[in-house]
Amino acid sequence: MIDGKAAAIAVRNHFEDVHGAYSVIGFQLVNIKKNEDENCWEVSCLFYPGIGARSPNEYKVKVDLEDGSILDQEIIIPDKE
Repeated sequence: MIDGKAAAIAVRNHFEDVHGAYSVIGFQLVNIKKNEDENCWEVSCLFYPGIGARSPNEYKVKVDLEDGSILDQEIIIPDKE
């Protein structure tokens, strides 16, 4: 079983693998919580998707409690007011 720190590292590594290390700028962990019902960690994070990005992308990622694999991810679209 993995802990919250390992889940956060798995998420960062996932995005670096997918987008490249230079496309995950200013990675920030926003929130992390254990979801016992779905047997996963829910990790909320944000990062700038490149050097010229004006605003960060925010994601919610589900990480398996047992092996640390990425189960699901979704981009969070901020509400326009």
